Amino acid sequence: MTDLSKQFTSGTTSGVRPGAGGSGGTEKRDNILPTMSLGDTGYMLPNYDLAGNIPDPSSYPGPGISSGGSFQHVFDAGKAIVYYADVIGFGQASSGLTSNIPFKKMGLNFFMKSALTCSNGARMSTYFEGIPKGDAFGKKIKNVIKRLGLPGLQGLAPGMLEDAEHALDARPILQSAFGNVYPVCEKVTLPVGDDYGKIKDEENGDVWISGPVEFDAAGRASQTRWIQKGSLNDKPVYISRKEWEETPKTHNLDGTEKKIVQEEFENVGKASLLIAIVLLCGAVAVTYNRK
Repeated sequence: MTDLSKQFTSGTTSGVRPGAGGSGGTEKRDNILPTMSLGDTGYMLPNYDLAGNIPDPSSYPGPGISSGGSFQHVFDAGKAIVYYADVIGFGQASSGLTSNIPFKKMGLNFFMKSALTCSNGARMSTYFEGIPKGDAFGKKIKNVIKRLGLPGLQGLAPGMLEDAEHALDARPILQSAFGNVYPVCEKVTLPVGDDYGKIKDEENGDVWISGPVEFDAAGRASQTRWIQKGSLNDKPVYISRKEWEETPKTHNLDGTEKKIVQEEFENVGKASLLIAIVLLCGAVAVTYNRK
């Protein structure tokens, strides 16, 4: 995973600090901004090399590319050109020229924990869909391309546009600044990793996904996390602070269920043992006084 602390270093305030110089204030900090690095908080992004996952000509999965003047050499080189055009535009074969060549959509799906706590006590995570979905140009263009018999725009370029669209969406920022920070969560199991369901780079060993991972029969990875209810269909559910505080905290921060019954049983057992000891001591004292 990539440590982003170098990219998010906090600055210090210049000039007179708040509360200093006889201003009468009670603020004594030298820094107004947080001084903890992002790495110290544990918020990390996957160390996924997008460009590094595009096959270079030496590892091109189609017919070999080599110099030569024969028709086959020219045809194979043309196939390679169409292949890379498909990687950039469609993320899959767009014609019979590349239909027999394996493709891999660029991007990564993953969970990242947030700073919010669910109403049930679990730490809320956010699900990121980094593998292009093909909706970068809207539903109208998507339907037009489908009518033309072409595959969805799930290549590298449309994926970058999707990422830019999500990054420019100000609603999460405004929600964090002015909205409700008391979410209701739901437990979900969603796919993680790349288009093949892999969670690490097989060549250099970089692990993209951390934490417990489940694999299906095909070897594709998934994870189970608590996310905000309704967030997957853009209808997040919030409650008031009073409702959030009154909701039983049945789960630990790591998402595991609290063993409330067992804890209560243990507490009752400890109390019963204490009472038995007190009664025993009382009985011994009474017997001793009688003698």
